[in-house]
Amino acid sequence: MLILLHSEGASVRDCIRTLIRMSKNRLPQQGKITSSKIKISTGAFLSVNLALIVDLAQPYKPGIAVEYSVSGSKDKALEDLQEKLNSYVTPEIEVFDFQIETYTTPVTRRTYAIGVLVYNKPRKANTKDFMLQNRRKILAKVLELLNYNIKALNISELARMFGVSRDTIYNDIQQIIKNVDKV
Repeated sequence: MLILLHSEGASVRDCIRTLIRMSKNRLPQQGKITSSKIKISTGAFLSVNLALIVDLAQPYKPGIAVEYSVSGSKDKALEDLQEKLNSYVTPEIEVFDFQIETYTTPVTRRTYAIGVLVYNKPRKANTKDFMLQNRRKILAKVLELLNYNIKALNISELARMFGVSRDTIYNDIQQIIKNVDKV
């Protein structure tokens, strides 16, 4: 899916707010950004253009972060912008692309630093399903090693190890054996 986002304005704050609002409305709830182009143009107007390709089949939440800072010095503006953008960069976030631009106004000598961060955030898998699949995979291997001799298993100990009831272990074993009989 191709997504185009564009915002332009004389006010940096308004331009960025518009872009953030657009991204919330246009970015899909699921998908992974696989390609991006970011263009930031400064001058009398701020213009921010993003072109994103999103693979909708991937279990991610695509996102963009757009921030700015303003200061009397370029170094301070960039330092403040870096701090703002770093607040988005958490361990689970995969940064895909970023762009930073600065602009110093001719009369007031104020420096604006504008940054765009494109990222993907992995969706959390259904942990209950994941635990069930892993438990059954382990039980299937144990049963295979024991030549499917259920009497060799300590059901109570298995239930304690996996943190489930004895009935759950019995059900898992029945499902595993049913699948083995089909093969």
